[in-house]
Amino acid sequence: MAFKVEVPMNASHAAFFERPEALPLKEVLTRADMIPQYELLSRLEIPAVQAAVWKIEPIIEEFDPEVRHHAIQSAGALIGELLTARGFRIARDARGEKRRGRVRKARFVKSGTIWELPPEPDSSHSDKVAAIMDQIIVRYRSTLTELAK
Repeated sequence: MAFKVEVPMNASHAAFFERPEALPLKEVLTRADMIPQYELLSRLEIPAVQAAVWKIEPIIEEFDPEVRHHAIQSAGALIGELLTARGFRIARDARGEKRRGRVRKARFVKSGTIWELPPEPDSSHSDKVAAIMDQIIVRYRSTLTELAK
């Protein structure tokens, strides 16, 4: 089951995913089971694309070398659209620069954008969810770190 993308994507990236050879890449990236992984890695300040890199790299490898770079950027844009639709935004450093991180154990995807949830004022539900996620992160940090390597 794929997650529906509701936010409009850059025309170049949207056109890329209309190509028949790009459909397998889109299907992997938009699977419903990928969304929680993107969110969790974002909470850990790891590029969300790390969750999909082992599944998408064999697909990316099939593209002509001159198309690969665009395929990688389109994959990142699609993940960004999925996360933006769920309330995430690009994380920025103190100077306002977009935060990026290294993608591990990948041949083609070398770095990715780091996403974050903006703080919500007076949201007790968000506080409860954040507390639960923090407990999970603390409990499984070493495992997730090792998996990300």
